[in-house]
Amino acid sequence: MKRYRDLMLRYSLLAAGTLLFPTATVEKSFGQEGAVPEYPPFEKVTEGFTKMESKSPDRAANPNGLCSVWTREKDGQMLLEIPKDFASKKYFIALTVSAGDQFAGLQSGDYYVYWRQYNKRLALVLPNLEIRSNGEPESKSSVKRLFTDTVLLDVPIVTMAPRGGPVIDADALFVGQASKFFGGAVRIQDPQLTKIAKAKTFTKNVELAFEVVSAGGKFQTLHYSISEVPEDSGYRPRKADQRVGYFVTNFTDLGSYDDDKKRVRYITRWRLEKRDPNLKVSPPVTPIRFYIEHTTPVRYRRWVKQGIEYWNKAFESVGFSDAIEVLYQDPRSPATMDLDPEDVQYNFVRWLNNDVGTAIGPSRVHPITGEILDADIVLTDGWIRHFNFQFHDMMPELAMEGMTSETIAWLGENPSWDPRVRLAPSANQNHLREVFAKQAKLPFAGHPMTKVDGRLIGNQPYDGLVGRISQVNGYCNVALAKQMDMAMARMSMELLEEIYSQETKPGEAGDKKPEEGKPEEKKPAKPKEDMLDGMPESFIGPLLAELVAHEVGHTLGLRHNFKASSLYSLKEINSDAVAGKKPLASSVMDYIPINMPYKLEESVKGDWTMTGIGPYDMWAIEYGYSTDEAKLPEMLKRTSEPELQYATDEDTGGPDPLARRYDYSKDPLDYAENQIRLVKLYRERLLDKFVKDGDSWSKARRGYELTLGEQMKAVSMMANWVGGAHVNRDKKGDPGNRQSLVPVPAETQRKALEFVIRNAFRDDSFGITPQILERLTNDKWADEGIRSMGESTFPVHDRILGYQASTLTMLMNPTVLRRVYDNEQLVPQDKDAMTLPELMDKLYNEVWSELDAKVEGEASPRKPRISSWRRNLQREHLERLITLGMPTSTAAVSKPIASLALLQLKELKRKIDAVLETKAGLDPYSLAHLGEAQQRIAKAVDAIYIYNMPSSFGGGGGGIIILGQEKDGETKIVEPTEPIVPTQP
Repeated sequence: MKRYRDLMLRYSLLAAGTLLFPTATVEKSFGQEGAVPEYPPFEKVTEGFTKMESKSPDRAANPNGLCSVWTREKDGQMLLEIPKDFASKKYFIALTVSAGDQFAGLQSGDYYVYWRQYNKRLALVLPNLEIRSNGEPESKSSVKRLFTDTVLLDVPIVTMAPRGGPVIDADALFVGQASKFFGGAVRIQDPQLTKIAKAKTFTKNVELAFEVVSAGGKFQTLHYSISEVPEDSGYRPRKADQRVGYFVTNFTDLGSYDDDKKRVRYITRWRLEKRDPNLKVSPPVTPIRFYIEHTTPVRYRRWVKQGIEYWNKAFESVGFSDAIEVLYQDPRSPATMDLDPEDVQYNFVRWLNNDVGTAIGPSRVHPITGEILDADIVLTDGWIRHFNFQFHDMMPELAMEGMTSETIAWLGENPSWDPRVRLAPSANQNHLREVFAKQAKLPFAGHPMTKVDGRLIGNQPYDGLVGRISQVNGYCNVALAKQMDMAMARMSMELLEEIYSQETKPGEAGDKKPEEGKPEEKKPAKPKEDMLDGMPESFIGPLLAELVAHEVGHTLGLRHNFKASSLYSLKEINSDAVAGKKPLASSVMDYIPINMPYKLEESVKGDWTMTGIGPYDMWAIEYGYSTDEAKLPEMLKRTSEPELQYATDEDTGGPDPLARRYDYSKDPLDYAENQIRLVKLYRERLLDKFVKDGDSWSKARRGYELTLGEQMKAVSMMANWVGGAHVNRDKKGDPGNRQSLVPVPAETQRKALEFVIRNAFRDDSFGITPQILERLTNDKWADEGIRSMGESTFPVHDRILGYQASTLTMLMNPTVLRRVYDNEQLVPQDKDAMTLPELMDKLYNEVWSELDAKVEGEASPRKPRISSWRRNLQREHLERLITLGMPTSTAAVSKPIASLALLQLKELKRKIDAVLETKAGLDPYSLAHLGEAQQRIAKAVDAIYIYNMPSSFGGGGGGIIILGQEKDGETKIVEPTEPIVPTQP
């Protein structure tokens, strides 16, 4: 780079000398007529460089490829010629960190750009595509003038090539200004420490890669794939519809004066055309071709291929045979090893050995039309390997599932009730309180949708969906869901071999007793099944295929469908009618749990997971890829069919309890009960069956925390049903005329609430015994850093209280209470409905049930009337009631909640007074606990009355009257600057 600056400086000075001193000497230096060259000579600039020849099959006709590239390996220098007709061209620059990162190979963003010349500089410009006009010429002219393009960066022209194109310093652009492309994802320590990792030019694209040293001193490879994008490829965009889930390319059309049509959304999809339009089923002109990267373990390749090819069934139904082709990249086929996964011409399935449970299928999309140009799937090995359940990572995520920005803001004001705090290690809780309290002050309480950087993917839950014109799959937790299930499955295989034996395959009957009088028929022994990494291939293979199919669905344009798992009941899934014959869910685009029934009542074990795509997938592909556009309106009218229900990521924070991640079956309560039965069985066998001779006893602790995580998943899933309402995306005139909002039946809500109470608030739900506790230790290895600092003893009270406090948050947060209150208006008065008083009374009566229980025998510190876990729970509930009694919110539901909370506080005090009056059957722990509660309630009720009193202080939060002796003997009146809220523990 320095050399180019020196050359430019030299020729600039000479040019200036020509103007100032027009002598013959200067004229002779620059030619016969004394003309000063505008740029240094091309030959001088490229001296010592090697020109890269085109790698395209047509290189004889076009040896330069899309752009000419020159490299100088010794110092990592590169020159790039921009085609001379650049002003009329648009280019696509696709970014990838291809090495030196835990997720190397994951698409890192893309840019749709054009070059614009400013004298001796070229600016890389991002065209304005967010605001357009498809209307009359006048509106197009106005929009073009008002909404202008944006300069991303600029570079000097170092010389002009013989073909007439400007030449730029490529390493100065792609290394020196890497942060302009990659944002915060790339920080380079020193641009001079650069090596050229790749430089290939083709007819339609250029592939450039640079090995750099990151800010941390680590080698990192940055890959740029540059391709020309034709203005008009003949592709016809297709309008999106909210009833079927596609990623969209969206923009505002100010040429439309119809507000309902101003926002334009095209689905993202591949361009597929029949090779022979006259055939009902024809191969496509250009199939969607995936390469399975050579890093994929050979033992898993056929299952990866199978998962990709699942989708051909859907394409065949719309007239395309072999729409998707799958090829292997393998060292034994040298030609395939020359293919670059980062090259936009090729779609790869990449395998990363990084010990992380991740899978993601992003794509690159034409930002004007929505046409998918390139897609790559990244699979990691961690979800297969993982047995260790990361309690502190997964428990908060399960507890927070479905929580809205309203609740997150409330948790910011009450951080001690935040599951992300309560389920964290005790030593880290203070730090997290501060973090989430600050976050809650951000717009929408720092909801993940507000924190997305449109240039990056894979970090935030809404990456790829907001902050960009063309949506892509930028975040997917399906592998994480698989990781949780795999931990349970591995535990099952160690404990439940008699249930999941090889004698019962999907769709086959189990062992039957011989008829009386007949000898028992002996079955021939079945051959031993192949094992893959410690698991039967018939188990892990279909799970991998389903995971791949999910990510392929994203690369075809499909979004998540979190209602897909609700197609069948658990009994139907494990029946002869479905097992081995039908997909157990309506789509692979959900996070489908592993099917592990506790008891095989029908002697049939259903499929472990999806063994193909579902009916919703078929319908979605039909809408997106059918060549008969006239049939689209009729296709969409099927939206009310049970197999075609749809809800996606932004629905998971809504009221629909079926629009959830990690749930399963048409009746999730059955699934939740099934999982609790499994949890209880696992705990019973934890010490004698799960921990084998020679194992560390820390395995028992990991196993117990795994069961606690599964218990939390079940409780969180059912808590979402309280105050719930089913949401339908139907439009007026759709068959069935379904209500848009259908409150969950009151009886269903009550059953869900009873399940939550039974499995979160009662001591026996945790299966803790002294025999188990004395084995729940951990390993100590200093090389594991802070993990080795954990207590060897299991923090049983912190764990249980964190679990119970998180459950109270699920039920007593402002969103749930408001939904229950609002649903009372959705249900006619002559119909049964869950009410706010009913919900609060059920929680109150359960938490404080000891006050109404008959006293039997003498209590003692060893056998207290109220157990330690229940005392903690009661204290937690009391704090919630006191705070709810202070209506600091302006929400309409705040006042009735406060009134009900005050009513319960007074009733609770009355009961405590009665118990303390006799002190019968009270141990020291319970006596002290109830005495403290009595005092807190008395002071809180007084404070609430004062806070709400209508006086000259202007209502709630006005003044507090402090009774006491002042110097003049008068009552002192204080006006607080903030609402009075009890201090939380």
